[in-house]
Amino acid sequence: MSKNEEIAALVTWLEAISSADTASLAVGLVKLMISGARFPGFRNGEILPPSPETRGWTLVQRFMNLDQANAFKNSNARRKLLAEISSIKGGVRVSEEATIDHSIPSTVGTAIVTDVKPGMEEEYFAWEVEIQTAQAKFPGYRGNYFQPPAPGSHAKWLTLVRFDSPETLEKWFASNERKQLVRQSEKFVTGTEFKTMTSSFPGWFPTDAAGEPPANWKTALLVLLGLFPTVMLEIKLLSPLMISFNPSLSTFLNLVLSVAITTWITMPVFILAFKWWLFPKKESRLRIDVYGTIILTGLFIAEILALWKLVT
Repeated sequence: MSKNEEIAALVTWLEAISSADTASLAVGLVKLMISGARFPGFRNGEILPPSPETRGWTLVQRFMNLDQANAFKNSNARRKLLAEISSIKGGVRVSEEATIDHSIPSTVGTAIVTDVKPGMEEEYFAWEVEIQTAQAKFPGYRGNYFQPPAPGSHAKWLTLVRFDSPETLEKWFASNERKQLVRQSEKFVTGTEFKTMTSSFPGWFPTDAAGEPPANWKTALLVLLGLFPTVMLEIKLLSPLMISFNPSLSTFLNLVLSVAITTWITMPVFILAFKWWLFPKKESRLRIDVYGTIILTGLFIAEILALWKLVT
């Protein structure tokens, strides 16, 4: 696959120079993302608000190739929107880069799948600007992911909404502001689905650039790789200490410890070590799948042999 045939990303960073209007900045950023969605080759867009690691806002717009990303980057529509953003009171520093893909760590709260009436896409675009601007101003907002259907198809539109906790996400969905906006969409939306799980192990595994989780069989193998030695060590070290406990209580405590170790110790390490296997490139997927599976098989055998005489 040549460079121009790989998924390309136009990354835009916006940072307030002094006391820029955050609300206006969020509005401009959403308009910029939706504007890119109208251009040929647009795959998806993603917004991340400021965090301790990144002082400014980040917008990633992915296109089918680098030429299409640059076409939008150099477009009059984008220049006009950037000029509006730069004129916000207090000043905004804008930097940008067109590159081959750009992955953002994903912490998706809820996936919203929308079926838009044919011929009413422009009304939907305008509505998305309104609702995404509103949620960007809502407390706890941690970004979103936006993906239209493939050109020429009447597939469904995908939006992933992220907040810092289940409580703030629930408050946004229960807010009167969102309810009013949803009622406005009834004219051009035929149906909406909500999905709160993106894989068999939500929260443990990230998604790829298209918002897709790794294959379930791969996630299951990595969970097993960390869970097996954890359980064996618990049997050896903890079971004697809880021999007088009721089986219900001792089992519960063991599971609490197993889940905690899996969530905060083994999974972060395994995801970092096996990211190349979880998200292989299409052109070498079979080779990478086989190679990674052989390595995991070897690790399983090593674990079994190492713990063979641990529990008698």
